[in-house]
Formats: sequence, structure tokens, C-alpha cells
Amino acid sequence: MTMEQGRIVEQDRPGPGAANPPDLGGSKWVLCSPHREPAFLASCSAAPRPRRGPGRGFSSRQMERELLASLLKEHSRAGGIQELALSRNPLGKPYLWLEGLPGPPISFSRSAGRLWAALGTPRSWLGLDAASPEEFAGSYPFKRVFQETEWQAATSLTRGDREEAGALLWSVKEAVVKARGCGYHFFGPRRIHLEFAGLGEHGPCWRGHLETPVPDLVDPGSQGIIPAASVRLHEVWLSVAWMTVAPGEALAPVG
Repeated sequence: MTMEQGRIVEQDRPGPGAANPPDLGGSKWVLCSPHREPAFLASCSAAPRPRRGPGRGFSSRQMERELLASLLKEHSRAGGIQELALSRNPLGKPYLWLEGLPGPPISFSRSAGRLWAALGTPRSWLGLDAASPEEFAGSYPFKRVFQETEWQAATSLTRGDREEAGALLWSVKEAVVKARGCGYHFFGPRRIHLEFAGLGEHGPCWRGHLETPVPDLVDPGSQGIIPAASVRLHEVWLSVAWMTVAPGEALAPVG
């Protein structure tokens, strides 16, 4: 497979800074934070998850493991490890275990018929989200979901395309709450404030801030700014957020 660095090389239809790297036939990329911290990404085609039935989730878990194994092989000294396991805490945050020990931070997302996986470094918790513009067509309540300043920034980046702007902002907001480890369990997307931080090597960069402190039952971590970066790939907006882990804080679930 070919590695593509996610760098802007040509202008895409949605607008300046919303560029697609050329698809060279591969399914792996690197997306870096505004502070140059990498997230290694992989994706594969994925059928919709069945809502019920004994087989629900099995193929998804297998695909998640296979994507992570491929990323570890290329980007980690743990690539030769045989035992790879996944777990999730009560809020759904995923954890990677290698030979029974905590592994690097991970995150997953599904959109537009693809499963995405992200592998980070021990410096930060990671949040990944992919969102398709098709999810925001019709009478979507944009003004009830997004703040005015962030909406103006997103529509400027996407040349006024509301569906593109909605997908972009949603992917960033969900990446931020995934990095924080709580998802949307305690508050809605409008209470996550985004500030456009300029165009990076890959596309738009952002600063995310949670309006409300996260309850104590969530793993400890920064309550401040969470940086994020976005890129448009495979018909979706893909965003990654990084929350720096304080010295001494574990990446593995507590308790």
C-alpha cells in the first residue's frame, strides 16, 4: 500500500484549505496536529452494522483489529506482537492492549461505507471522526447545532456549501469529545466551542473547548483547549483531535 502524507497539493471543490490529497490507491495516511503530533490513519470498506442479531459487532471488531495491526506493523516497534486485544470503557472509549499491556491511544469512526482507525502516540489521547455531507442534507437544524462564529468559518472554507460545512464541523466536534473520552454522553455539540486556527499542512486546524467541565467519572485530563485538524478524504470530512496527557496519567482505563 502507498502512504500518503495528507498534504494539500491541489484545490478541491469545497474551497480553499479543503483540499483532497490525491488517491494513490492506498488506504493509509498521516494527519498531524497543529503541534506536529502524528495520528496514523487507515480505512477499509465496511458494510453497515446490523442493529440486532447474534452477529452484531463481530465483523466490526475484526476489522478494527486488522486495521490497527496494519498500522502497528508500519509505525510501531510493537508491530511484531501477536496478541492484540480491544476493550471499551462504559462510555465507549476504546483501548488497545498488546500482549496484555496498554498500547498506544486509538479511535474509530464509520461514515460513507468505510471504517476508519487512528493510532496515536503516548503523548495524547486521540479522537477520530468522519462525517459525510450527505448526513447534513435537507432541513438539518444547523443553527441549533453550531455556533455562529464556527459556522461562518466552516462555510467560508467550503465556499458556502452548507452540507460540507456541517460535515466538517460535526467531525471536529465529535473528534474533540472522543479525545476527551466522554463522547456526547453529557452535553450536545453546541456546547463544544470551536475556533478556526488557520490552514495547516493537511487542511483546516481548530481549537476545541468544552463549555462544561467533564464529570469525575471520565478519565482525568486537560479541561482546556483541545487542538484538532481536518482533511477531506473518500467523500467525508475526517478530523482528529489530540488531548495532551499529563505526566503520570495512564492511557489505559482506570479501575
